[in-house]
Amino acid sequence: MGIKRLNHAVLYVSDVAQSSAFYKDTLGFKFKPSDSPDKAVFSQAAESDNDHDLALFSKNLGQQRAGVFRSRYEAADPSEPPAGLYHLAWEVDTLSELSRIRDLLQAQGRLGLEEDHGVHKSIYGHDPDGLLFEVAWFVPPHLLTEEDKSQTSRTLDLEKERQRFAEIA
Repeated sequence: MGIKRLNHAVLYVSDVAQSSAFYKDTLGFKFKPSDSPDKAVFSQAAESDNDHDLALFSKNLGQQRAGVFRSRYEAADPSEPPAGLYHLAWEVDTLSELSRIRDLLQAQGRLGLEEDHGVHKSIYGHDPDGLLFEVAWFVPPHLLTEEDKSQTSRTLDLEKERQRFAEIA
């Protein structure tokens, strides 16, 4: 077991609408509905069946950033770049594997946020250079509920999710 594939990339951009238009008109990305399309959007590649392949976030609106984990909605540091990579997300096949990697990151002091995004369950960490990454397990489509599909991010209760998906965890 281990990492299955790179699942998605998240970029900081200086203008979400302009970047969205580029990825849509030039590369054929399909954008998902967003409550705040001027701040953050999620999209699929034209032929993808992935929940999202690329996310575009307006520069430093208090999201988790590379470097030390910070709380949300604080002012951006002036030295932070106007655009660039936010994080890469690696996908695993099982919640057990997500839990195994979580435990390793915690033991190394590299575990950051643990988030339940509804359709996927994620842990975040930093590599030795401080680069941010996400490891995610995606709920199989046939097991997704309407609540999963409409949920906003909240703290992940990994044990609760392992009980919920015990037959496939």
